[in-house]
Amino acid sequence: MSLEAIEYVKEAEERARQIEFNGEKKIQEISQSVNEEIKKSNQNMQQELDNYEANQQVLFRDRLAIEKQTVDQELSLEVESILQSVEVKQNSVVNHIVKEVSTHYGNS
Repeated sequence: MSLEAIEYVKEAEERARQIEFNGEKKIQEISQSVNEEIKKSNQNMQQELDNYEANQQVLFRDRLAIEKQTVDQELSLEVESILQSVEVKQNSVVNHIVKEVSTHYGNS
């Protein structure tokens, strides 16, 4: 081989090493870029999940408040009904006692 051919082979080998080095560097850059995109996607997904959970908690609290108000109203009506029933029964008992006393002791 001539000196020129040897020099050409050396230059070709150097270019091949440089191409391999550049290829590895490019692979690392692409890999880093992909990892950064995955990280961003994970952060976005976590943020969306946090927002969804917060919204669901607000909806749940609102529904719970409505249910509590409904139960409180129903209980209030029930208590009022029971109190009225007790009052009616008390009046009935008082009337019955008055009637019995009047029957036993007459209208003196």
